[in-house]
Amino acid sequence: MRVILPTFAKLNLTLRVINRRPDGYHNIVSTFLRIPSGDVLYISESTAGIDIVNSNISIKGENIIMKALRTARESGFKFPYLNVKIHKSIPPGSGLGAGSGNAAAILLWLGAEKVAAKVGADVPFLCSDHEMAIVSGIGEHIEVAKGGIPHGVIAIPDWQTDTKSAYQELDSLGYGVDTLLARTEMRDMYHANAGKRVGLLPNDFLKVLIKEHPKYNELFSIFDEAGADAWGVTGSGSAAFAVLNAPKIFKWPSYVKNVLYF
Repeated sequence: MRVILPTFAKLNLTLRVINRRPDGYHNIVSTFLRIPSGDVLYISESTAGIDIVNSNISIKGENIIMKALRTARESGFKFPYLNVKIHKSIPPGSGLGAGSGNAAAILLWLGAEKVAAKVGADVPFLCSDHEMAIVSGIGEHIEVAKGGIPHGVIAIPDWQTDTKSAYQELDSLGYGVDTLLARTEMRDMYHANAGKRVGLLPNDFLKVLIKEHPKYNELFSIFDEAGADAWGVTGSGSAAFAVLNAPKIFKWPSYVKNVLYF
């Protein structure tokens, strides 16, 4: 028997990194939006006596699904060894948490969602039933965000971002926003969702990203000229997004390799 699981990703409409914790993790305040990913998991029982995970896209390091399975077993959950094939539509390093969505889907299927916070910072939100939420701490604190669900477009460029390296560079630059201000800034996102032009939404990683990839300025200009209400980058990059008051057809630069509407 084979089980087929669709999975979700997330978009950081706003993202502030508050500080680096003594354990090496970072406290954040962010507005998360659940979005479709196009990723699909095909699961069957493994005949090899071990978990096997394969993907159509090369993934560096331990696959997060392997981590999810290992963490669930270490926490006492019992299930047979699995053969998981991942068909990915969103490339790694896009800042959309598609890998975390893969992990969340399999944890929910196993009934092991209580271990989500041990697997990854985006996984608890993607294990929840919230469409949009204010996420803080290292991802474990989730509050329902009020207001309607925004719609728009995501441009995924041909470069990728390594989250660990981005955090290291941000550590060297320092932080300047406290939790109260970060939460206050979220009102701009709500205004954008209500059809008011806000412009660039806050993301602390942008000051790291734009030094290496000034083409973000071109993407933001495209969104601005198209009449978008707000725009920004998600996660630690690389994807950029715009909140739109109506569907738009864009003429994308050649370095935009994938486009996702939400």
